[in-house]
Amino acid sequence: MYNALTLYYTDDQDWQPEVCPITLPNGTFYNLNTWAPFLVGDAARVYDEFKRYSIELRTLIARCMADRQEDRPSLQELIDIIRVNIGGGDSAAVDAQRQFDDEKLVDPTKEKPPVDVTRPPPVEDDELLLRFFREYLREPPVREDPYRDYWDE
Repeated sequence: MYNALTLYYTDDQDWQPEVCPITLPNGTFYNLNTWAPFLVGDAARVYDEFKRYSIELRTLIARCMADRQEDRPSLQELIDIIRVNIGGGDSAAVDAQRQFDDEKLVDPTKEKPPVDVTRPPPVEDDELLLRFFREYLREPPVREDPYRDYWDE
């Protein structure tokens, strides 16, 4: 999940898990020993590029990267979370398209605003998902690792 979120990976032998306070889905607080402290750790340590993602998503990924297996979400919990979020995203996409269609009736020259692919969109429609697939999976970007100075050579 880290690779999917960041499009980076590391083989740094000194990279170790850290204890981070998180809020579990049931609202309880927990000190999670995770390999992803840069997603949910102390706010000053969370990388800016990840702050644009919801704390719920970052916490879920940090839980998936928990050092202890019993701290990781079950497969059923992941499936349930995915179903809820896909349903919510689909509803939001339908509502956004309906609103755009209504506005287009009033002003036929109206165009959809360009999507800033460097930020997670409020609504993921099929067109955007196809674009992501094309640009990041079929022809992935070649990017320098912004964390290269943190990894040991």
